[in-house]
Formats: sequence, C-alpha cells, structure tokens
Amino acid sequence: MQNTPAPASPLPRTRALADVFAVLAVTVLFFVLAARVELSERVASWTRRHETWQLDELPLALLVLCAGLAWFGWRRLRERSREMQARLKLEAAMQLAVQQNRELARQLLRLQEDERSRIARELHDELAQDCVAIRVEAAGIEDEARSRELPGVIDGARAIREAVDRLHGVVRDILTRLRPPVLDALGLEASLRALASGWSQRHGIACDVQVDPGCEGLVDEARVALYRVAQEALTNVAQHARAGRVQLVLGAAQDGRALLMTVDDDGRGLAHGRPSGGLGLVGMAERVGVLGGSLDLAPSPRGGLRVAVRVPAPQAARPDFEESTA
Repeated sequence: MQNTPAPASPLPRTRALADVFAVLAVTVLFFVLAARVELSERVASWTRRHETWQLDELPLALLVLCAGLAWFGWRRLRERSREMQARLKLEAAMQLAVQQNRELARQLLRLQEDERSRIARELHDELAQDCVAIRVEAAGIEDEARSRELPGVIDGARAIREAVDRLHGVVRDILTRLRPPVLDALGLEASLRALASGWSQRHGIACDVQVDPGCEGLVDEARVALYRVAQEALTNVAQHARAGRVQLVLGAAQDGRALLMTVDDDGRGLAHGRPSGGLGLVGMAERVGVLGGSLDLAPSPRGGLRVAVRVPAPQAARPDFEESTA
C-alpha cells in the first residue's frame, strides 16, 4: 500500500500573493504622489538645467538598470531552482541508498544467524554426540578395569572421561553463543535471564534482569538482535567497566511507540572518555540500525555507563503492551 503524499502547504502561495499586492500598492501610491507633485516635470526641469552633463538621459539609464537587475534576479532564481532540484534528486538518491544498505545489512545479518544456526546444529550432531559416545566408552573401560583390578587403566579412563566432560562443557558454551536454544524454545525473557546467569557465574558480577512480558511478541529478527546486543553489552562490562553490579531492563519506552532496552553498570562509566567505537559497538549499532532503531551511550544512574537501545514498536507483534515499571 503506497502512502499518499501530503498536500503542499498554502503558506508559500499566500506569501507570494501578499508580496504582489504590496508591490502593486507601493506602485499605485508612488503614482498618486508623483501625479500630485508633478514629479516627472520637476525631474525634466532639473535635468534640462544640466544638459552639459547629459543628466536628461538619467531616467532612461535607470530604467535600463532596473531591467538589468530584474534579468539578473531572474537568472539567479533559475539557477537556484536548478540547484534545489539537483539537491532534491541527490537527497532522494541518498535515501534510496540508505534503504538499500539497510536491507543489505539485514540480509547479511540474517545469513549470519542462519550460518550460526547451521554450525550449531553440526556441532551438536557431530561433536557433542561424539563427546557423549567417548564418555560412555571411557566409563565402560573404567568399570571393566575396576572389575579386573587394573589401577593404571582406571586412572587413564577416568582422565579421559574428565577431559571429555570439559570438552563437552566447552561445546555447550559455544552452542549457546552461536544460537541459544532457549531463545527458540522459551522466548526472549528466559534467554536474557539465562545469559545474565551464565555471565554472572563466569565473571562474578551480579546482574539483575527485568523484562516486560509484552516483549515476547517480538518477531524473530528483533529478538535475536536484542539478545546479541545484550550479549555484547555484558561482554564490554566484563572487559572494561570494572563493575560490581549490572541491571538489564527491557520494556516499553516512555512514548509507548518503541521498545527500550538498557544495560546499566556501576563501573568506571565515562570517566576515562567515551568508548573508542570498537567492533563490538559497531556491531551493536548495525544490528539496531537494521531494525530502524538507535543505540546511545550515556552516564548511568548507577554511576557507570548506560547502553540504551531503542527499537521501533512495529518490530513487535503486540506494540501496545504496558510500559515497564522499571
């Protein structure tokens, strides 16, 4: 469905008519005054006394000057009109290029997520299952060696089983980073809580999560983008903030027309200058920009840094949910 263009404002036409009437009024007033004082006769009498200076030709010369100025103004007006048309065409071309770039970025991100999902499935189907098989075999060898009282074999089988358990844990962590299965199974809120819980355990930083239930109506593209942004924001906190506590809040913006996700920490904040815009920040901005949203960095009420992500409400299937009390 195409949008109907808005009608042109009548204000410029009204101003043009007012200017025309003003010029006509001044011309009529001048004519009345000139007729009353016989201005032409006086000018002719004055110029006739200075014939040696050819001042009687001055009125015609001034008339030609006025005509030349009018022509000059007309030429400048045409040039300005052409410049405006060229600028409008350039702006239209730039807007089209921005839309095409945004669509290209959206397709690239979609391909990236598809590739991550494919790699996660292959890791789960191949490596994870092999880890389970090796663990079962090692446990069988350990039981058999214990029945035959072979201490060296028992220790070796136990070492293999422990190594496989560690490898299996690493594989699970990689799978979660590539494509969290809880995001598809239980939704965005559970995924964010699981992300914050695992992150807190790894880094020893407390993380509170508040998610408005209405956010579950988001489309998959928006859910993945918000999850990835939260993931990167928490990674930055762990690497740079020196924080002791973090709060992640996702809900409706104050105007009710967008979603707002904030990640606040009580770390160093902007005391050492704004972040230099590394690949993490660039990636977050690109993901949010694809959705038509914005990403801002500001001082946090907790004393550290606030990462605020705003996503337009049309990205949600239920845009009229209540504002988060957080």
